[in-house]
Amino acid sequence: MPYHHASTPPLSPSRSLIAGGLSGWKSKAKATAAAAALCATTVALGLAGASQAETLQRIFAPPTAAERSAVLDAWAEPVAPATRWKVEDSFEDEGYRLDVVSQRVEGNRHYSAVRTPQDYRPGQPAPILVLNHGGWDGIEAEWAFELVDDCLADFFVVVPSFRGEELRIFDDTYESTGEKSLINRDVIDVMALISGVVDNYPGAQDNDVSAWGYSRGGGVSLMLGIRDPRVDRVVNVFGPTDVLTYPDMINGVIGHLRGEEVSPYYGFPGTFVEAYYDGQTSFEELRMQLLGGSALHFADLLPERVQTHHGVRDTIVPVGNARALDRALKPRSDMITNEYFEYRFGGHGALPGLDQRATRMLCADR
Repeated sequence: MPYHHASTPPLSPSRSLIAGGLSGWKSKAKATAAAAALCATTVALGLAGASQAETLQRIFAPPTAAERSAVLDAWAEPVAPATRWKVEDSFEDEGYRLDVVSQRVEGNRHYSAVRTPQDYRPGQPAPILVLNHGGWDGIEAEWAFELVDDCLADFFVVVPSFRGEELRIFDDTYESTGEKSLINRDVIDVMALISGVVDNYPGAQDNDVSAWGYSRGGGVSLMLGIRDPRVDRVVNVFGPTDVLTYPDMINGVIGHLRGEEVSPYYGFPGTFVEAYYDGQTSFEELRMQLLGGSALHFADLLPERVQTHHGVRDTIVPVGNARALDRALKPRSDMITNEYFEYRFGGHGALPGLDQRATRMLCADR
């Protein structure tokens, strides 16, 4: 069964005195801990040496205010509008229509599926739900047909592929072009898709957009909620929230650099680090890549309705990602819905009751 974490109680007077007495040596302890971390990293890297270990410490250091501002400025830069919208094929089932659509986004041909509301009439007002998939091998368009419970029958449900991936439906395969991305360019693809749906389906509401994603798609959904003001509800299912300062990130990246088999949660940042070591990107570009894929550091910009699900036994994306986001959102007084469901026996797969909880949140106040 899922459960919520209780908040930490305040320090008792005796503990407060102890905490005050310890404050004098905290700075020395931090310096000692930093030196120990550098030493441990050096040992883990083996022949790579202290200089590379120190570089990794700098790469995965907490972001500065200037770096966060630089990322926000980059996001604010205008993106060329998508062009050449085309309906490639259509399918109907029990009052729903599923269109396979394509458009040009940043020079790439991008394929998605759009399921209309049941018995849709052009001009009929309807909210939009974006389903963002996990993994790196594309997605089946039929997923859009599965969300019909409660109010979801009245939504436009859209399923994007991401650049460099396949959209599959029945016996047909459509391959989006472009280089695969870690969240950043995925978000651009999805924002362009939302605009395309609003422009081409009369009644699709650009002020009522929800995002529901799994794993990588959970990270995309969170960043979509941060970057696109049209998105007002997010369901995040075991998505990565921090690829910059997660406590075990350096060790995971070291494993990747040494050729060990590691989770994509560590492997993809590891490929960014490799590109930096090979001279393909600058230190500043690398930091922006990592920060730009870490919703935790922009939690104050998430919409007012966020629901997160994560299994304690997840070996792909550590549960600490969800716990850190939950801690970051708790101080916000403006949240209408801020729910975190943790599944004691859950892994990186089916979580009992998830669909019902997500549907309840997406249908609330409608």
